[in-house]
Amino acid sequence: MKKHVIKIIDNNWFFVSLVLFAIVLPLSQAFVSIGAGIMLFIALSEDRWKNKLNRLKQNRILFALPAIYLIYLLSAVVSNKITASLYDLQKSLFFLVIPVAFLLGKPISSNQKRFVFYSFLVSIVISTVIAIVNWKISANSEAFSVHHASLISHIRFSFQLILAFWFSVLLIFMNFKKLRRFHFLLLAAGAVYFIAFLFFQQSLTGLIAFLGSVAFFLLFSLFKTGSRFQIYLVAFVVVLMVFPVGYIIHAVQKFYDFEVVDKNSIDKQTEKGNLYRHDFNNPLVENGKYVYLYVCEEEVREEWNKLSEFQYDSIGVNGYPVYSTLLRYLTSKGLRKDAEGVKSLTSEDIQNVENGIANVIYAENKFSLYPRIYQTVWEYYTYSKTGNANQKSFSQRIEYARAALSIIKENPWFGVGTGNWKQEFKNTYQKNTPNLKEEFYASAHNQYLNYMVKFGVVGFIAIFALLLYPVLKTRQYKDILFLLFLVFMFFANWGDSNFESHMGSSFFVFFYCLFILNKPNYLKIS
Repeated sequence: MKKHVIKIIDNNWFFVSLVLFAIVLPLSQAFVSIGAGIMLFIALSEDRWKNKLNRLKQNRILFALPAIYLIYLLSAVVSNKITASLYDLQKSLFFLVIPVAFLLGKPISSNQKRFVFYSFLVSIVISTVIAIVNWKISANSEAFSVHHASLISHIRFSFQLILAFWFSVLLIFMNFKKLRRFHFLLLAAGAVYFIAFLFFQQSLTGLIAFLGSVAFFLLFSLFKTGSRFQIYLVAFVVVLMVFPVGYIIHAVQKFYDFEVVDKNSIDKQTEKGNLYRHDFNNPLVENGKYVYLYVCEEEVREEWNKLSEFQYDSIGVNGYPVYSTLLRYLTSKGLRKDAEGVKSLTSEDIQNVENGIANVIYAENKFSLYPRIYQTVWEYYTYSKTGNANQKSFSQRIEYARAALSIIKENPWFGVGTGNWKQEFKNTYQKNTPNLKEEFYASAHNQYLNYMVKFGVVGFIAIFALLLYPVLKTRQYKDILFLLFLVFMFFANWGDSNFESHMGSSFFVFFYCLFILNKPNYLKIS
């Protein structure tokens, strides 16, 4: 074992720092910052400066990433708002630190590069186990509590799962005849496990990114001739693609299957003889039934206050009035909003309402993707009918995108700068979306729109030219794993500004540098 460790390290401590960084990526945001510092320190301290300068010349193509950081810095100086720009300068710091470390650090072999990925995979497995244990121990019955299970942002963690999946699949594909049975089964089980956890944590951004990479791989494979195994692999990818898409279409159709109500024959009284209130103008629905039909608030308030310490007219843990959550929950179970409906609730139902769960499917389908799809469709439907985006993630993103497009339209060429974008978004929301509460103000949640807001079309083109030029110049696009990495990040950036988040930028820049500066034969086991 000792000889194997010495052999794999090969007196290259920069390689060790890469392994360390790959290990902490799925585990801790704080450790990632420390890991980047260690990586840079070792790159600066290890080896002679003569060798470092030679590597700088050989790998100068990687200066493209620090140039992106200089765009942020230049924008801060030009806008004359250095203090207001510190947030962006800090978030984009990995575009400076990590590439410089790779420029100065010792090169690594194909075996060492593969070992970095192996370490990354093991760390992901460990982090998922910890996440599941924490999730079970916490016994959090809040809707979508699984989003908080992973040790880092569930969106950013989903990208790590996708990369781990494709590495496992391609390693099998590239070495099908060479792999030992145990090694094959381990990689295959790992690939299935990574995608299973991706669906389990219910990140729509991650799932869209994954499906985008699957579609690309399918097209890529169809244009290549190969072995029977490749045909099987393509078939497998088709199933991976078709099943989720079909499932989503079915879920959307199911949502819009609304109950048909006859205004003339609808019941007017409860079993107690009290009058129902029927608001036919309120479009709110749960599980195909209208929330504000068959409502007798007097009976609901009286019965609910007997059952719960969370009083009917108080504010619940989800920020909404308890009565709002209760009426939606009763509707989702097909119960009328009267005394009999409240009495039909089980102790578990009562706890769900107290925890802010507004629909029974959120509680009964914790391991299914359906609740996440339902929530997104419900948010869009409600937003389209009411125009209210508050406390609705998907609807808020629509408003964020609209605000970004408005700012870009007024500042198309060079943007508003890193020091001004927050105030510009605030002004736009106050002008165009006055009903959006200030606590929900945010940037576009779209990397491409965010770049154009800050740097305009000119800056946007410059940044992506700097990202694409090294790929084309080094011809590393021949590495299929690198291509898949770029593809799923391309799709992911439509749903979030990942390059401007701590875990998103560190993940992207680290693996981008790892792919660019090393030969792609790491996928072939000798």
